[in-house]
Amino acid sequence: MRLRKTACLCLAATLLSAAALADSLVQTATLKDLQTVGSTSKKQKHQQYDLVIDTSTNEYVCRTKLGSSLKPTQFVVGSPVQFKVNGQNGEATTSDGKKTKCGIVRVAAATPTSHQ
Repeated sequence: MRLRKTACLCLAATLLSAAALADSLVQTATLKDLQTVGSTSKKQKHQQYDLVIDTSTNEYVCRTKLGSSLKPTQFVVGSPVQFKVNGQNGEATTSDGKKTKCGIVRVAAATPTSHQ
């Protein structure tokens, strides 16, 4: 009886850790768009941005954190990025190694592209 309980706990822990690991996997994606959000002020000097990132399964809109600095010229629209999803947080990394952390504000299923 005790062995069965231990085996069940081990199985549950394995499944939960696999699910947690899957949430934070790094995916190759494409930066589809980069837009400004809101405006700056004397108090808030850094502009916020929305990054629209396409992966093979989903399209993410990921907003940079309030107060964080981002040079938009480092993120070229249409270029490949590595995108890490961890719950409601994301991190985009360019091929040059430039990183930005962001909060996921929208997820949509990826639309299949038509080949003509």
